[in-house]
Amino acid sequence: MRTSCLFFTALLLMLIPSATQAIVLVAAELPPYVIRAKQGNPSGMVIEIMEEAARRLGEPLTVELMPLARALTETNHRQDVLFVPPVRSARREHLYDWIAPLLEEDFVIVTDRRHHPVPLKVRELPALRVGTLRYSFGETLLRQRLNLASQTVATEVLNAHKLHRGRINAWVAAWNTILYNQQLGGYDEARLVRGETLMSTSLFVAANKAFPAEQKRRWQATLARMRADGSLARIIKQYHYQAPVR
Repeated sequence: MRTSCLFFTALLLMLIPSATQAIVLVAAELPPYVIRAKQGNPSGMVIEIMEEAARRLGEPLTVELMPLARALTETNHRQDVLFVPPVRSARREHLYDWIAPLLEEDFVIVTDRRHHPVPLKVRELPALRVGTLRYSFGETLLRQRLNLASQTVATEVLNAHKLHRGRINAWVAAWNTILYNQQLGGYDEARLVRGETLMSTSLFVAANKAFPAEQKRRWQATLARMRADGSLARIIKQYHYQAPVR
């Protein structure tokens, strides 16, 4: 009798559906797309997009916030995670499964009007001190196109400080990143002089190559619906996002 009870108990436990496992989102700390909060969960336009997509899918979302370099590595070694917001590039193409584009960006050169009032061209950069974020797409662009070693920092707001103080002559990053961090540093956007655009590209949600195909299709479909119904655009607009002019 005892054996029969144990058998039926085990059978019932097998039939009870388990709680939905949370999707893990590896988020590189890149304001204004991913912003570390002083308290609570991270915010930012990309985080809000992913949270809304998870809500529509009925799946809990666990955000793991980390520096860009670690996020790039973590996604390579963990098969069950999504990753935001990497730039899709030829160098990274084979490393990840590219789920869906989230927004467009221009990677540009900017200077401080007090020191360099004339917009800079790419050809002028080798003679200058150029600041980029360490392991960023901006750093990679300069190395690949100009064989130029930039002065790298751990966070973009440090480039805003360095540009203001004249410690670098130019700053290369995504335009909306520059605007946000210029403001975060306490400096006037009017001091920025936008120079040549190095590249126009997209920021993506990506995943490990082994990420489940069915999950990938569900996220792709949900993000596509959000783009079509205007939800994605409404979220981005809250952050004063400036879309590239094509």
